[in-house]
Amino acid sequence: MGRAAAFSLSMTDPDPSLAPLLRIDERLSAALAGAGGGSPAVPKMVGAFCEALGWACGSFWSRDAEVADRLICLGAWGVDTPGIAQYLSHNEGRTPLLNNAGIVGAAWLGSAPVWVADIAQDDSFRKVPIALRAGLHTALAFPVAVGSQVLGVLELYSGAVEPRDEALLAGLRLLGGQVGQYLLRAQAQQQLGESEKRFRCLAALSSDWYWEQDAQQRYIRFEGRGGTQPDADMVAAMMGRRQWEVPGLVCAGSDWEAHRAMLERREPYRDFETAYRDDRGRVVHLSAHGDPTHDAHGQFTGYRGTARDISVLKQAAQRVQYLSTHDALTQLPNRAALRQLVMQALELAKRYQRRFAILLFDVDRFQRMNDGLGRDAGDALLRETGQRLRKQLRASDVVARLDGDEFAVLAHELTNAQDAEPVARKLLAAVAVPLTVQGQTYRMTACVGIALYPQDAEDEAALMQRAQLALRAAKREGPGSLRFGDATEPPREARSPA
Repeated sequence: MGRAAAFSLSMTDPDPSLAPLLRIDERLSAALAGAGGGSPAVPKMVGAFCEALGWACGSFWSRDAEVADRLICLGAWGVDTPGIAQYLSHNEGRTPLLNNAGIVGAAWLGSAPVWVADIAQDDSFRKVPIALRAGLHTALAFPVAVGSQVLGVLELYSGAVEPRDEALLAGLRLLGGQVGQYLLRAQAQQQLGESEKRFRCLAALSSDWYWEQDAQQRYIRFEGRGGTQPDADMVAAMMGRRQWEVPGLVCAGSDWEAHRAMLERREPYRDFETAYRDDRGRVVHLSAHGDPTHDAHGQFTGYRGTARDISVLKQAAQRVQYLSTHDALTQLPNRAALRQLVMQALELAKRYQRRFAILLFDVDRFQRMNDGLGRDAGDALLRETGQRLRKQLRASDVVARLDGDEFAVLAHELTNAQDAEPVARKLLAAVAVPLTVQGQTYRMTACVGIALYPQDAEDEAALMQRAQLALRAAKREGPGSLRFGDATEPPREARSPA
């Protein structure tokens, strides 16, 4: 998870209540960037939260793979004291029942954070004597979730009595989602790695095709698997042709010229990747091994080798790439993808003297609608909002979902700074069109904050910060408001149509 994957704020942000979240964001980004995914990342993740808050210890709990209604501790972190070490060792190997797991079970089942200011005084908290002997007081548990899917619970403890911090609790919901996306990507990459290992073992035992070429590199034999029509079409297209002459066959790993030069040198090759696309758009990805052949007198007679269908592996890799750059609910680019797109836009804008804008949208009163309608209806509203924004944009522009009800638009190639305002007004009007959900008609409004390149800032982090500050100013003015990131510019307001 990159630095921009969480809040994209800086330590110069004027709101002091965000300071703990910024510290967590910084430490968490650094910890996960070097963790490499999987189990080794868990203690580093827990430690990032504890160290940033100055708390004593923590554990990460997830569902036991063998018993559906139980939780298991997957990793922990704590300060170096005997009492803390004894408490954390007590958690290892435990599998408490979900409905009887104290604040951990409550956070999991309720999908919401649980804060106990003093475990010694709160009768609603199930007393853990070993925790009291370790000098622990405040307990906090919050879910790590992606959408409605809870992946685990982070349980944190402080040696002091900490009053309930609403700003911290609100921020932990977002950070929990970011950690959840990291864990999903790590899980997908692990599964892909295991699939690749199994695939390589099977491929070592047998290949899909055997082929031969003559001295002019034309296919004279291509046989093996051929039970499907796409396979038969591919084989028919290859016979009598050189690889680079086959219609629909493209070189995936390098280029044809480099491959032809290697063939002219009569060199063997391994894992040479191509992709064949037939007239209906069906694609087969191939990985081929080839060796030169010679007659009894040492005269070169052509090549022969094997080929494997690696389409499933390619599709899995593409799926992992998609998951890492897209929001699961709306299928829009996520914050990490937006950051890369903004950085690309900066390079092009600097090279060709172009202008562009970042527009941050926040749906007004969404939490109230979500609580009243239910999560499924709330998710439908978010999906519809994303679609409405995308339909109003040019093909070159980008709409992304950042967190919760916050969306971002990257508007490319503006002729002048004033062009951003009509774009924002058009998008606000599209959001305000009445929508029927569960038989009732609703009308949404949104606030928008705009940052312009190069007027407001000249790097990605500063542009996002200026847009965020402009969005906050718009929200203070009321539903349907619009503000620019230039603090010297007088406030502008655009109300959604009545």
